[in-house]
Amino acid sequence: MTRPLALLVLIAAALSACGAPPVPVGSRIPSFETDADQPAPFDTTAFNFLVVGDWGRNGYFNQSDVARGMGRYGAAIKNRFTISTGDNFYTSGVTGVDDPKWKRSFEDIYKAPALQSRWYAILGNHDWYGNVPAEILYTRKSPRWYMPGQYYATEMAFGDPAAPEGQTRALFVFIDTTPLATDPAARDRFSRTGVWNDDSQVAWLDQTLSSSKAQWKIVVGHHPIYVGSNRYSDNPRLVALLVPIFERTGVQAYICGHDHNLQHHRPAGSPVDYFISGAGSLTRQVRLTENDLFSLEAPGFMAASMTRNQMSVRFLDANARLVYAANVPRTRGRRLPLPFGLGEDN
Repeated sequence: MTRPLALLVLIAAALSACGAPPVPVGSRIPSFETDADQPAPFDTTAFNFLVVGDWGRNGYFNQSDVARGMGRYGAAIKNRFTISTGDNFYTSGVTGVDDPKWKRSFEDIYKAPALQSRWYAILGNHDWYGNVPAEILYTRKSPRWYMPGQYYATEMAFGDPAAPEGQTRALFVFIDTTPLATDPAARDRFSRTGVWNDDSQVAWLDQTLSSSKAQWKIVVGHHPIYVGSNRYSDNPRLVALLVPIFERTGVQAYICGHDHNLQHHRPAGSPVDYFISGAGSLTRQVRLTENDLFSLEAPGFMAASMTRNQMSVRFLDANARLVYAANVPRTRGRRLPLPFGLGEDN
C-alpha cells in the first residue's frame, strides 16, 4: 500500500470512528428466576456507596419501597455513605430546618442501619422552589445530612496505606446545577433564597478539578447533561459549560438525577461516563438516544464500588434486584486531535 493510500485509509477509519455509537461498557441484567440466582453483592472490604435521587415524597410513590431496598443492599455491601442527587423534597423544597418534611420524607423513611452514615446531598430544582439555606443549615442539626454549601467538594482515601502504591484518593465534587442549567428567562420561577452564582461556580469547579491530584474525580449534580427521556433532552447549557472541563481535568464520571429513572450514557469518543439515578420515588418513561448505554423506567437506586483502577456500578430496583451493571476504568482513552483539522477521535 502506498503512503498516500495508507494515509487516506487512516483518515477514513478515524472519521468513521468519530461517528460511531458508543461501545457498551455494561450489560442489562436478565430476569432472574429466583433471588438465589442474583450475583453476590460487592466485596464488603471495597469502597462502596449508594446513590439515590428525586425521592422526597413523604414515603409515597415508591419512596418507602426504594428506601427498604437501599437498606438491604447497603447492609450487604457495608455502605460507607449515600449520595443524594437532589429534589430532596417535593414539590417546593422545605420552609426551614423544622419543616415536617424532614421527618416525613427523610428521617422516618431512611431508617435502615446501613443508611445512617453520612448523606452527601445537593440541591435539585424542586429544592430551589423552597428555602435553599435551610437545606444547608440542616447539616448542623442532623448527624448524617451533609450539605455545607450550595456546592462543595470532599476528598476521601481508601485502600491499604501500607501498599506499595499507597492509598487511592477520590475527589467528589458536588455542584448546584439549577443556576447552570436554567435559561435566564426562566429563573424568576425559583425562590430568591439561594445565590444565583453560575459564573463563580463554574470557575470554582474548574479550579477544584484542575488542582486536584486525586486518582478518581467524580462530579455529582442534579440535572442530566445527556439524557434519554420522554420529557427532557440533552442540556446544551451544561454541555457547553461542563463537558470541556470534565474532559480536560480527568473526570471519570458525572452522576445526577432529575429524570425519574435509571440511565447510563457515554457519547462516542468521550472519556466520561454519565449516570442518572433519579428513581427514588415516582418514575418516568425513557427513550433511546445515540449516547444511550442503558435506560430503564423502574423505581430504584445506584450502588458503586471503587478500587484503585475501576469503579463498578450497579443499578438496582426497589427490591434490590440487579437490573444493570457497568465498569468504569480509572483511565480511558482521551480525545486526540486528528490531522488536517478533521476533528477529534478516541
